[in-house]
Amino acid sequence: MKKLNLLLVVIFMISIADVSVAQVRREFKKLWASDMSYEVTVVGIGADGTKLLKVWGYDKKKDLAKIDAKKNAVAACLFKGAHGSREKNVKPILPDSRTADAHEAYFDKFFETGGQYLQYVGLTNDATGKDIVKMKKGYKVGIVVSVNYDALRKEMERQGIVKKLSTVLGGAKKPTVMIVPSDNWCIQNGYSITYDDQGSKRTLPDYKGALQGSSDLLLVVGKLNTLMADRGFPAKNLETELKNLESESAEMNMLSSKESGSDVAESPIDVLKRTAKADIIMQLTWSVNTQGPKKSITFNLQGLDAYTGEQIAGAQGTGSPSFTAELPLLLEEAVLAHLDNFNSQLMAYFTDLAANGRKVKINIKVWDNWDEDLESEFELDGEEDELGFLIENWMEDNAFKGDYHLGDGSETMMKFDVVRIPMYYERKGKQRAMDTRRFVNGLRKYLKNGETEIESKLYMRGLGEAWLILGEK
Repeated sequence: MKKLNLLLVVIFMISIADVSVAQVRREFKKLWASDMSYEVTVVGIGADGTKLLKVWGYDKKKDLAKIDAKKNAVAACLFKGAHGSREKNVKPILPDSRTADAHEAYFDKFFETGGQYLQYVGLTNDATGKDIVKMKKGYKVGIVVSVNYDALRKEMERQGIVKKLSTVLGGAKKPTVMIVPSDNWCIQNGYSITYDDQGSKRTLPDYKGALQGSSDLLLVVGKLNTLMADRGFPAKNLETELKNLESESAEMNMLSSKESGSDVAESPIDVLKRTAKADIIMQLTWSVNTQGPKKSITFNLQGLDAYTGEQIAGAQGTGSPSFTAELPLLLEEAVLAHLDNFNSQLMAYFTDLAANGRKVKINIKVWDNWDEDLESEFELDGEEDELGFLIENWMEDNAFKGDYHLGDGSETMMKFDVVRIPMYYERKGKQRAMDTRRFVNGLRKYLKNGETEIESKLYMRGLGEAWLILGEK
């Protein structure tokens, strides 16, 4: 009889334990259940990848409700995301609830009281006054929680629960960026130069003068370089690239034929782009707003294809007023809420380039003293036709997927306003970056290898525009 009673007690205890475990599992699973919503609002985007959330928790006791709020803050970053004023948004690290379901055991342990989730909870405030609400079955408590969002994502990547950001787009190589002040900012602040473009006067930004004269610009460029590098985007430093340009001769801006002295102008900005070889130019305009003792920044960030000048990404906004007087912190607070979406636009464009080729411009011209022109008959690689048609045939054979557009043409010029060139080429078993100069050099060699050996001069205007001028070297 005693053995029977002992057996019944053991069975009873096991059943209680099973019920308890089931209840705990249900309690944790509600954190990522598709129909679960948290009372959570984004109140700030902090430095070093932290998110500041105002979040509410519920329990019979106030202290337990505060613990529940911390869990909800981390859970929001993982599963639901959150929104706030001034376009402050937090995207969920795991937007698909099936991902959480597949790792249910992991998250059960992760969200245990005193569990691993606390490693990603930073400072919290103490709830007082209206943030403590007495309810029929306990308390509702609201606190501000700092969540280390970037570290939380890295942990999910380390666990294999979410893909690394670098592989989300199929392992796509990220574009190299270079941050510059906008033309408008430079000219408005007195940093400009006048440039003679073949008889026409042009006003261009004076980056060197701006960097030497504005310590704020140095701080702003440095902060954006850091923010982009932290997100895996290689960043070219504007000041360093300008110093590299000083090693080039002043004649670099005015290229000429070795034989006749005929010339083609290249602007200082084109020289900078060609030398730096950044894929994307990030052009920034900003202004500081003052509201009593508080300050904020209004900014306009544009992503430009360094090859074509086409705008391919953009972000604008105003940060929340702050008592801090440090410009980099004001900029970071204003920009961070928009940066992930901006970078997504960059990657979408760059991925399209990898799939469909980079867009460049190619101009074919003839020197005035050449005895032939583009309507002259030539034989190249066994084909005999007018030179213009032979060049167009080469373009169709070598443009990426045969994609090009001849915008205009005559006996002395051909203007290919869009030519898609491959992003990479193979050499000695290694993948190397293709650029406009190398692509057009292939055309130069093709023309020279014919029976008549057509000489030509290759000029670059920035990264994305090449001139091939026929008739002499």
